[in-house]
Amino acid sequence: MASFIPANTTHAFKIPEQTSGESFPHILKTQTFDLNTRNIKVLTSQGKHLWMGTGRGIIHYDTHTREDYDVYDNQNHLLSNGIFAISMDLNNHPWIGTYGGGLSHFNGKKWIHYNTPQGLNDAFGYDIKFDSNSIWLATWSGINRVTGNPDSRENWESFTVENTEGGLIDNWVYAIEIEPSGKIWFGTESGLSAYANGSWEALNHSNGLGAAYDQVKEENRGILSNFQGQHHSPSIPNMQNSDYRPNYVISMLLDKKNRLWVGTWGGGLSMLDTQTLEFRNFTMKDGLPGNFILALESDGSDGLWIGTNNGLSRFNGKIFQNFSAINGLKSKFIFSIEAASDHSLWVGGNRSLTRMILDPETGIPLNIN
Repeated sequence: MASFIPANTTHAFKIPEQTSGESFPHILKTQTFDLNTRNIKVLTSQGKHLWMGTGRGIIHYDTHTREDYDVYDNQNHLLSNGIFAISMDLNNHPWIGTYGGGLSHFNGKKWIHYNTPQGLNDAFGYDIKFDSNSIWLATWSGINRVTGNPDSRENWESFTVENTEGGLIDNWVYAIEIEPSGKIWFGTESGLSAYANGSWEALNHSNGLGAAYDQVKEENRGILSNFQGQHHSPSIPNMQNSDYRPNYVISMLLDKKNRLWVGTWGGGLSMLDTQTLEFRNFTMKDGLPGNFILALESDGSDGLWIGTNNGLSRFNGKIFQNFSAINGLKSKFIFSIEAASDHSLWVGGNRSLTRMILDPETGIPLNIN
């Protein structure tokens, strides 16, 4: 059975009552790449290589060069050009979630494809995460867990709103995060669900997810017209004409302090204390550059990077430091962010990719020599 957790009113966050935002004061010398695709939906680093998921397939780029790359699309190994997710397994091999082409995996020797005949709920894979025993898959028809060899149909399990009795709050699932304890969080179109030890919990706006409409309505006015032509339309479906859906989870990140950061559609950024189940919300009034939170990433200096409809931001717990065109970004819409082991921060936008180099101590971008 599902259990809807009441909002906790005690304050348990080690973040000031008031936060602020400021524009980054320096012009950065960044590396920028123009791409012949509407947006970069996902970025995943693998050593010196960067995997870029776009609406026209995958670009596999050797970052130690300027032009050494491979393209995988429906003419070359993949079954669909729409790429939603790219995740590396424990063997550092890629798993690809696609729009309409199911799940693809390169095992080091060959590409293998999984779709509904093999056990996948549907052909739309939006996120992929691994724990010690299983592969967890977010689809638009619920969740799959694969335990053991995915080539065996009996190893596939499906979780839906129906068979979890509402524990999974919505079948449209967009994000997965796994706590060290093994508890798993799912971001959906109707809020959050958590699964641990066979039990489910569900949280939504009534529990505190997403800011109140009064906090965002002025800043959100007219925003939808700016999205037209900027975003590959299947990437964020069911939007219609709404500039505020606080239950709609677009992005999600579990940080080192076990806080769950949740990006919403027009409701700003939510932070959930996973112990007390208390939410705290951040909007443009708190320093964010935009209320549509499209991407989240952490760096090696405990900074939180936030991709919005109006530029990039880094939050240090007190101040949202905001980056825009004057700092070297070519796109105001930030759809993907990846912090690599060489201290590169890769930022995917509309038809462009930007590379920043972060100071390993402070996390602040440096000029590229």
